[in-house]
Amino acid sequence: MFFRVLVLFLIFGCESVNDLKSQNLRIISLVPSATDIIYLLNGDDVLVGISNQDYYKKEKVGDMINPDYEKIIKLKPSLVILTMPLHRKVAQELSKLNIDTISISPESIEDIFNSILKLGKILNKEDRAKFVVDSLKSILDSLKVDKTLSGNKVFYEIWDNPLWTAGNKTFINDILKFLNLENIFSDKEGYFSVLEEEVIKRNPDIIIIAHSNVKIEDVKNRKFWNNINAIKNNQVYIVDENLFNKPGPNFVSAIKFLKSTLYSKGG
Repeated sequence: MFFRVLVLFLIFGCESVNDLKSQNLRIISLVPSATDIIYLLNGDDVLVGISNQDYYKKEKVGDMINPDYEKIIKLKPSLVILTMPLHRKVAQELSKLNIDTISISPESIEDIFNSILKLGKILNKEDRAKFVVDSLKSILDSLKVDKTLSGNKVFYEIWDNPLWTAGNKTFINDILKFLNLENIFSDKEGYFSVLEEEVIKRNPDIIIIAHSNVKIEDVKNRKFWNNINAIKNNQVYIVDENLFNKPGPNFVSAIKFLKSTLYSKGG
């Protein structure tokens, strides 16, 4: 089930909530990328609980798919941050408990900026949120790349059994476009499973493995993958899933890493 967590926590949604500024905020985040944003906005003083998938020193309220509702009730949150569709059942349970929830859903880099601003508004950290967004945009401007790798096709692997990847309308696709790379599954939307035969047929020039379940040699030894350009030319890279698969402010570090790694090799 972990790969489903990895895939689905990438998908946020955005709902309206009551004006929370007048309340004594007590927030539980069941979404690691949202937790990252809260810390970046210096709003962790109102964060009373987080999921087991987070690495911060806060009260853990269980797995992000199956949280401990008794712990949540005990912490008396005024708001719980969720992600859809992963947390649809969780949202239903929390509604029965009269606990407000919000989900945020970046499908692009611009959506990540909007998520930071929205969380900034909830936390009453609007100036800080604007500063963070402006800073990230400034860093992006400094990372513009030439077209050396333009036309290079990329397969981005989120999980291996079954193969999961990202298509259009995802921040991952945006990252690849920013680097002048072509996502081989950009003709599809969202996050989905694919057959190995589809990857072989689309013949990527670069393969990015965004999980730690395999080694590069494992990928090279997959049946018939030796016919793929990326395998022939040793263009297979394993990257930090915690850095690459969360639609939060760390996406800039992911771009930096790929720019340094791929462009230093000249494609």
